[in-house]
Amino acid sequence: MYKNSLLKVVLLITILISLAGCTASQTEKPKRTPLRIEYTQWWGDYTLLVAKEKGLFEKYGVEVEPVFYDIFSKTYPDLASGQIDGALIAVGDSININRTAPMKVVAVYDNGGNDAVLVGSDINSIQDLRGKTIGLQIGSQYELTVVKMLQSVNMSMEDVTIVSINPEDALQALESGQVQAASTWEPYSSEALSSGYKIIYPQEQLYLFPDLIVFDASIVEKRPEDVRAFLKAWFEAVDYRLKNQEETRAIAAKYLGLNIEEVQSDDNLKILNLYDNKALFNLQEAISIYTITNITKDYMISIGALAQQIDPQTLLDPSYLP
Repeated sequence: MYKNSLLKVVLLITILISLAGCTASQTEKPKRTPLRIEYTQWWGDYTLLVAKEKGLFEKYGVEVEPVFYDIFSKTYPDLASGQIDGALIAVGDSININRTAPMKVVAVYDNGGNDAVLVGSDINSIQDLRGKTIGLQIGSQYELTVVKMLQSVNMSMEDVTIVSINPEDALQALESGQVQAASTWEPYSSEALSSGYKIIYPQEQLYLFPDLIVFDASIVEKRPEDVRAFLKAWFEAVDYRLKNQEETRAIAAKYLGLNIEEVQSDDNLKILNLYDNKALFNLQEAISIYTITNITKDYMISIGALAQQIDPQTLLDPSYLP
């Protein structure tokens, strides 16, 4: 009888341990995968690297994996297909990707800096481009730079020949004679300038293409706290990098595998903080991110790059800002 009682006690303990194990496995949260975020060789993107290097993502409880792209347009299919969770891209890029996969813009991280049109020494005025070939990213918002350049001297796109090139390939296209002018931005415009080419436009800053923090909408829906944590870390990193520019260059050089001399700051680019974002997402402001999105959307429809209207208030979502 004693043996039977002892057997019952052992069985009871075994059952309780088994049930406790089942309960623990049911309540234990699955490990979340890192947020995979795109970046390129762009001064504004390096906030991501500063936040990673200084441990700010970990501080706020979110794991982030920066993913480098040497050609920024390669980001598009990867973001649309879920290969990455978020990207640092411009308004028109966000609209384009949103056509095939819902996106959410949660912040604006820089003002876009200066997009420039570069030419060789034989071109001395915009009018000299009549009948010449200009390279740009066709079907994108960046066409606006060339459109506005030509309009400034009463010319149109019909007065020139347009060919498609990646902004990263501007210098190569100019040197090969493929184009006589190329639309690009930093650091590729500085590379062309150091090779003897010159900026013919703009003479003043346009700031038509602010850069945005964009997430796959499904990530925002499933992991809202991670998105909030990401933005807390991001804006703390902004404050840090603005006070530590040389360290920012060193961090970027480390991640890019470059010498620090090869990472130059862009003094024409304004890095935006949380206060700037509050203003940009204010619908009452004359120039808000909603206004800029509408301008971009209307232009993309006019050139056939976008087939239907979008509602900026569906794409843009400031509710995750700290």
